[in-house]
This record gives sequence, structure tokens and C-alpha cells, in this order.
Amino acid sequence: MKRYEKIILIIFGVAFVLQLLAFPGKSALLALTTWLLSASYLIGGYWLFEAKKNKRIAISIISGIVLSFSLFNLPFLIWVNKESYYYFLPIANGLLVIFLLGFLFLKRKSDTNFRSIKLIFIRSLVILSVTSFFTYTPISFKPYRTILYSLNNGRDYIQANIRMFDYTEECEDALDKGECDRAIQFALKANDAGKTWLGVPLENQKDSLNNEYTDLMQEYSSQSQLWQISGTFSNLHKAYKCKADEHYKNKQYEQALNYYIKSDKTLTNYERKSEYWKIEQVYSKNLLALCYKKLYNYEYADSLFVEAIEQYQAIKDTTDRNVAIFYSNLAESMSEQAEFGYSNLFYKTAVIILQKDSLDEENRKDIIENYHNLIKNHLRTDSLEQAKFYIEKTFKVVDKTSVHFCNTNLYEGLYFYKLSQYRKADEVLLECLDCYKGILEPTSQNIAENYLILAQVKITLAEYDKARNFLSKGIDITVENYGENSARLANYLKVDAHLDKELGNYQESEIKYHQVLTTYINELGERNNKIPEVLSSLADLEIILAKFGKAKNHSDSSMSIANYFVDLDNPAVTGLINNAAYINYYIGNYNISDSLYQKTIKINKEFELQSTATYALALNGLGLIMTAKKEYKKADSLFIQTLKLHKEIFTENHPFTAVVYLNYASLKIEQKKFKEVKEMLTKSLDISKQFFDIKHDIFADIYTAFGDLAKKEKQPKIAKDYYQKALDIYLGKFEANHIKVISIKEKLKGSS
Repeated sequence: MKRYEKIILIIFGVAFVLQLLAFPGKSALLALTTWLLSASYLIGGYWLFEAKKNKRIAISIISGIVLSFSLFNLPFLIWVNKESYYYFLPIANGLLVIFLLGFLFLKRKSDTNFRSIKLIFIRSLVILSVTSFFTYTPISFKPYRTILYSLNNGRDYIQANIRMFDYTEECEDALDKGECDRAIQFALKANDAGKTWLGVPLENQKDSLNNEYTDLMQEYSSQSQLWQISGTFSNLHKAYKCKADEHYKNKQYEQALNYYIKSDKTLTNYERKSEYWKIEQVYSKNLLALCYKKLYNYEYADSLFVEAIEQYQAIKDTTDRNVAIFYSNLAESMSEQAEFGYSNLFYKTAVIILQKDSLDEENRKDIIENYHNLIKNHLRTDSLEQAKFYIEKTFKVVDKTSVHFCNTNLYEGLYFYKLSQYRKADEVLLECLDCYKGILEPTSQNIAENYLILAQVKITLAEYDKARNFLSKGIDITVENYGENSARLANYLKVDAHLDKELGNYQESEIKYHQVLTTYINELGERNNKIPEVLSSLADLEIILAKFGKAKNHSDSSMSIANYFVDLDNPAVTGLINNAAYINYYIGNYNISDSLYQKTIKINKEFELQSTATYALALNGLGLIMTAKKEYKKADSLFIQTLKLHKEIFTENHPFTAVVYLNYASLKIEQKKFKEVKEMLTKSLDISKQFFDIKHDIFADIYTAFGDLAKKEKQPKIAKDYYQKALDIYLGKFEANHIKVISIKEKLKGSS
């Protein structure tokens, strides 16, 4: 090796090592020394490689040219970003190494001294190793980044670029491990480092929700700069979405929305040409809409769902499973707003789209889910024939070993319950319970929901102990899954309160109803579709407790709120209408009560539901009104009809039938048909004894009627005994100023 080459190499080596220090002009120093060495090889290859001695002039000259070109761009290779043509520059040197290696191998037995050729090979190999390392090593290789970072000491913008890759790696590691907060931390650092590299002033690097930041990013976007750090925005999107999903899963919807908004903004900071990211923007809209829906901002949620559908179809120029999902989400939102017509339309649209490829397993599952949602909508509006239609369609496509089959059974049980076919509902729901237990874990909420509906059926069948047992099991599962203050638990407490009311535990029932109201309001807002039923049931209880003012207010509120969510000409609200009618009857508003009961009769006839419980109860209520108005012939006809229906729906041996006998007996007392009165009251008493504790106030009502009968028959002592029995029970149930206590005391005085 010539002294000149040694000196140049030493100078180059020193200049390269000096890159580890930060001082002005170091880049120029490296460039000058590198280019000096490169020029020396280019011009002086013949002399430096001792062409005369090795007698291989062509090899020396070509080697000089090749090494020159390999070295020329070395100063730029340590600046991270490379031009595309850089990747071709080491190739010639690589071919030279291969050639020289082959040449030396073939000449290994020759007597000629190839020392100078061997030195050329070593030079070429060393330069190839160095340039290839800086040319081809991926930036994802951390040791490579560490070397680059050290060599760029003092070049802040380049070091920022390298830090961007370090932070990106940390962010992606956190995302893989589900550590959302750590992912956000490093995604922000990576993004800030990237902006520093682009030359965005540090003081202008605001959070992605800041308007100044947005304006600034739009400026850079117009200059086509931001694509260079697109990976940091993508990771920010994923990190924010990770945190948003975490909050959404925990039902922390406001926090989730905040992070979904941040996530969405990372997708709109510059125009993305990739279809993948355009679709991601559509998915982001869908997630935002779901959050707004959970926060009851339906107007904004629905507009985002529509935008998602339109934009996706514009991008893909087709409809597929994703569009079907968006339609299903929009349909669910409409259902929550009681816009069942639109909801059903969108669910059907989703099904039509999914049926294009119904052999796909995921599509098949989604079709079943949409059928289930259609069934629920029709059950809620008592469109029972339509509900049955979709139940049958679902059974045709559902796998009998899947949970979807169990769910369909559950809806079929609800269908029979809505038809007042309680024994059939009970049979189907018990089969459904076995189905769930064979597939799901014991703590599954599906099993709890089955218990809830079974409890309602059992209450209607007057199997109160079984109802309490099912409720307790359902409550235990729900508390474990959702906690003690959830709206889901309130659904069970509402039925529990109803059961207490049936059993005469009025104070416990009242406490539970108020607890349920508070939970629904806290969880679902001041006006939600669950409140009307609770207010109506509470009003019915308050009539029993003689809180007439509260009962009227709660009943009126129930109807008013229900009217906001559903058409009042629908069978779904006939239970509320009947309660409102009974409350008006009890406080003497006979005409209002009559019109409300007639409304129930009319609705049931229009929907061909004349064999349902609400129809039978309306007839019973009209019988009471006619009795109060002394229109005994009409009352008699109504009681005959309702008694027949009660026997068909509830059977002869049922507490509801016992109440009809009691009411009918009151009419017969007025008609002075005492033999029939005694028979009816005896039946009412015998039936009630099979279901209730002897301290239940139904017995006081029956004893009062027996007392009235004895009084009519001129048997004051017997009448007094019955009145006293009634008073003892009433005093155990009610306050001393209760209307029934006062009334029975007056009767006792009159029988003395």
C-alpha cells in the first residue's frame, strides 16, 4: 500500500470517527475526505494498485473506478434517508469481490505473486462491507439505528428521525401486549420526533385535538410532507383506538368517545391515497357513531352511520358484509328510538346484503343476528305474526348445537308469553334453559336472561316460589357480570318488585320500584323506554297503598313517556293502558277509565289478540265500572266473558280467577243473588288459600265481601266477625289512615 493511500485512509478514518462529535463542518469534513479517497481511486487506481507489478492493468483500473463509485455516496448513507439509486451503487463492488475471489482461487497454485491483487480484494471487501451495511441494513435493526444516532451527533433533525423509529418500535411492542397507555405515550413521542425531523417548530407541536395543530398539519399536508411520517399517525390511530376500545368495553362511553375522536383525527390530518386507510376512516366513523348511540346522541350517531355507509360504498363500489354491519348498527339505533319501521327496514337490508354470500360462516351468523333483532322488534311492538315468521326462518338456518338455536328458543318462549299461552311458554323456556346449560358457562348472562323470563312466566302461572328461585339465580349472575348498580340488574329487581306486590309485600315492593327507577334514570337518562312500565307498576302499587295522588301522577307520566317511544295504539302498551284505567276507576273517574279499557279492547281486536291477558283484564275492569254505575246487566255480561277467558288463560285454579270471582260476587250482592255470592266467594277464598299467606290482604277483601253478604242477610254478628278478621289483616298491611282500614271500621260500627 502506497504511503499516499495510507495517509488518505488515516485522514478518512479520523474524519469518520469525528462524526461521533458535534461540531460545525463535520459533514463537510467527511464528504471532502471521502471524495478525496474516491477521486484517488478513480484517477490513481493504476498507480495505487501497482498495475506494473501485478501485470493486471485492467483489474487495477476497473477496481479503482468501482471502489470510487462505492465510496462516493458514503457521507449521505449515514443520514438515514436514502435515494433509490443508492441501492445500486454497491453492486459493482460486490461483483468485483466475487470476481477477485474467483480469480485468486483459480490462480492459487500459480508461481506468480498476486499480493497486490489480494490487497485490492481486501480493500474491495472492506468497502463493500461498510457501504452495504449503511445501504441495506433496515432501519428496524436497532444496533444500526444506534450507530446512525451516534454518527449524527449534532444533527438534531436526523437524530429526531432515528428517535422516531425507536419510539415507534416501543409503541408497536406496547400495542402487541395490549398496553394502551404506553402505546399512546410512545406514539406521541414518535409523532413529535417525526414532526421535528420535518422541521415543525417545537412550540407548534400541539396535541392532535388542538386547532392550531390541525391548521399547521393542513399546511404541511399541502406541501406533501406528512406522508413521510405516516407510520407515526397510523400508530397514534391504533394506540388511541386501543384505549378507546378499552373504555368502551368497560362501558365508559364518554372516555371512549374522547379517544375515538383523537383516533379519528389522526386519520384526517392529510390526504391518504391508500384504499386501506380510507376504509379505516369509514370504520372510525362507525365507532364514533356507536359511542354517540351509547350516549343517546342518536341524531349525530345516525348521521355518522349514514356517512359510513355512503363512503364505504363509494370507495368499494359495492355492498358487502361491512356495509351490512353498518346497516345493522343503524337499525339498532332506530330500534332504541322506537322507530321500529325504519329499524326493521335496515335490518332487512343488512340481511339482503349478507345473503349474497350466505355460505360464508360469518355472514350466516350475522344473518341469524339480524333475524333475532327483527324478532325482538316485532315482539316489542306485539307484531306477533311477524315475530313468529322470523322465528321460523331462523330455525331453518340455525345450527341446533349453537347458542343461536338457544336464543331462538328464548324468543319463541317470549312469543308464547306475549300470546298469553303461559304453559307453552313455560315448556319452551325450560327447554331453552337446558339448551343454554349444555353450551354456556353457568355465569353466562344468556342463562340469567332465561331465568328472568321464566320468573315472569312463573309469576303469571302463580308459581311464586319457583319464580323467586329463578329470579335469585338470575340476580346472582347479573351482579357478578354487571355489578349492583347496573340497568341490567334493575330489570330483575323490577320483576322482583312485581312478585313482592303479588305476594302482598307492599313496602318491600315500593322500595324496589324506586330503586329500579333511580337506576334506570342514572344509567339511561331521565326519559328512557324502560321507565313507563316501572311508573305504571308503581302507580298500581300506590293505589293498593292508597297513595292516590302519587298513583295518578305516576300513571299519567307513564303514558306520556310511553307515547314518546311507541305508538299508543299498539298492543305493547295495553298493560299500561289497563293500569291507567284501573287507577282512574279507583279514584272515581269512570268515564276516563271506561274509554281506556275500551281502547285496550279495540287494540286487541285490531291485532286479533282477544285471547290475551290484557283483553281479559280490560273486560274485568269494564265489569267493575258497570257495577259502580249500577248497570248490572252489562256488568254481568262482562264478568261472564272475563271469567271464561280467565279460566282459559290462567285456569280455574288461579289467583287472577279468584279476583274475578270476588269482583263478580260484589255484583251479585248488589243483585241480591246471595246463593251465587256465597259460591263465588267460597271459590275465591279456596283458590287464594292455595297461593297466599293468610295475612295477605286479598283475604281481608274476601272477608269484607262475606261481611257485606251477612249484613244483607240480616246476620250482623257474622258480618261483624268477618269485618273484624278483615280489619286485623288490613292493620297488618296498611297504615291506620288507609281507606280500607277506615272503611272497614265504619262497617264494624254499623254492624254493632
